[in-house]
Amino acid sequence: METTRVNVLVVDDRPDVAATLADLCRACGAMAQVAEGGLDMLALLEIHRPDCVIVDVMMPGQDGYEALKDIAAYDPALPVLLVTGHGDSWLEMGRTLGRAQGLRAVYTAAKPVRVQVIRDFLGALAAA
Repeated sequence: METTRVNVLVVDDRPDVAATLADLCRACGAMAQVAEGGLDMLALLEIHRPDCVIVDVMMPGQDGYEALKDIAAYDPALPVLLVTGHGDSWLEMGRTLGRAQGLRAVYTAAKPVRVQVIRDFLGALAAA
């Protein structure tokens, strides 16, 4: 899978953060759509059929951990980059929960997410 062909779905309840993450993906040559939270994500998974998903941990309504369960039910092979500004323990818990739900590839990153993290994530997809 070439980076220029990767279709990313960004899930974050904060529009400014979601737009920034989507812009970082585009700067790395990927296509990106934004879901404004976990509940919006379900519909957009079906519509856009992304190659990967970037999900914030802390969201109202449906948090990132619940979103992992929905992603696993949709496609357990769909790679996920779980992001948060609340510390590594939240990311490690998310990685563990994602794997327990059957997700095959759960990556993590602390906010603010840097462009190199996005490049590495997309590069890992290309190498897989």
